Amino acid sequence: LTFTANYLLSLRLITLVSKDLIYNKLITYNLNYNLNILL
Repeated sequence: LTFTANYLLSLRLITLVSKDLIYNKLITYNLNYNLNILL
């Protein structure tokens, strides 16, 4: 039981972290893109 619980928790953490990384990449990309347009 504990093994599966830990496994699910680690999977959840990995998905959350990867989502955050993708989101941050998108934000920085959009910021750079908008700055280039303004300049």
